[in-house]
Amino acid sequence: MKRETRSSEIKLALLAILTGICLYAVPSAYSDRVSNLIRDVSKPGLILVQQFKDWQPQTAEVSPELSRVKQLETRLSELQQENRRLALQSLQVNEDLQYLKQTGVPAYQTQTGERLLVPDLIEAELLGQSSIALLKEGQLLNQGRERGVFESSFVLESELPLIDQGTQQGVQAGFSLYAGQAVIGKISEVGHWTSSLIPITSVDYRGSARIARKTEQGLQLGTDGILVGMGEGKCQLLQIPPTESIQVGQEVYTGEVDRELPLNMQSTLGQPMYYGRVIEAELPRGAPYWKIIVEPAVKLAEVKQVSVLRKIVNPRRMLAN
Repeated sequence: MKRETRSSEIKLALLAILTGICLYAVPSAYSDRVSNLIRDVSKPGLILVQQFKDWQPQTAEVSPELSRVKQLETRLSELQQENRRLALQSLQVNEDLQYLKQTGVPAYQTQTGERLLVPDLIEAELLGQSSIALLKEGQLLNQGRERGVFESSFVLESELPLIDQGTQQGVQAGFSLYAGQAVIGKISEVGHWTSSLIPITSVDYRGSARIARKTEQGLQLGTDGILVGMGEGKCQLLQIPPTESIQVGQEVYTGEVDRELPLNMQSTLGQPMYYGRVIEAELPRGAPYWKIIVEPAVKLAEVKQVSVLRKIVNPRRMLAN
């Protein structure tokens, strides 16, 4: 941009010099008339140049403003996540308090025991199209044949997204995937080194979910329903009875028990995980359930790394033995 501006200035200077030479060569009887004519012709252009110069600093000032807006949007997102975490923490404390009121506090000193089976998160990277193409073409497979890595070890035929973790890391079909506190999907097929995942917006996705309502006593979770993907970047929450109070903007979290998984694969992190927000809620006349549309908290296209939730034997218990 600076180079183009400099070139324009040089051209204007040459034009001014040429004009001066022409005026010098014109006879004095016509010089005043020619000068007035040139001044009248060039006046609109000079005004336009001046306006352009005045406009340039204003456009430069827009960039910091946009940068500031982005910073504020990022900060707002962080505060919303922190508020959600605190609300869930308050919910857990309230549930513990209600339990103690119901059962009573023991009159003797107790010690916290170590659980035998505990939830565990392992990080996984979403494989991009270039990596998947290399796997399918066999370039990476051929490098590992001497080490016992064959094409059957990879989940390549599926069109679903892939992660770089498989049976070697204890991954099983049905395990949940998260991006932070947001639910991303579930494991579909598992290979030796890679696994495919079903996003929550896929029509093949089903998971237990419930509505969170904000009350004077804090956050309260409603009845468990079933979250299913609609295949259009949205989800639908089914089997929520008319007795539930549903409003647009309410948040949706995971349920207590995932009815789509066998008991031996049930695992939670000790707190509800976030699905997204209700964007449509309707209770048709005489219908047995609400019609609820949910917008996911995170789009899979915006995610590069995920966490896979699995259940393992408590390492502390193993060390104690």
